[in-house]
Amino acid sequence: MKSNSLRYLRDSEGKGLFGCVVLIVLFILALFVTIKLAPIYYANYNMESEIKTEVSRAGARALTDDIIVKDVLSLAKRNNIQLKKEDITVQRFAGQIHIEVNYSVPVDFLIFERGFDFRIKESSFIGSL
Repeated sequence: MKSNSLRYLRDSEGKGLFGCVVLIVLFILALFVTIKLAPIYYANYNMESEIKTEVSRAGARALTDDIIVKDVLSLAKRNNIQLKKEDITVQRFAGQIHIEVNYSVPVDFLIFERGFDFRIKESSFIGSL
């Protein structure tokens, strides 16, 4: 004869309540992580796309490095990404312009905080006027 406490953990078909609870907890955990990370990765995706456009524009119009950095900082602000001037590198060589953006986004997971590092590299040929 089984005790009453075991009866609630297992039904007549042998399916346990414990497995269901674990599945629900894992689903909630996955949903929490998705809610925390999705906006960060979406902002990075948009930023990467806009930097690709910016580097093409900079190469075609021969923009100065200061203007490029200012434009990248405004793109970051629009995408809610905190960048500093030091996070942006602009290099020109071999008829090309190269932009590299390195930044980290800290994410608070309630019991710990982790930084997610992103690196965006784009380049374009410099047009002649």
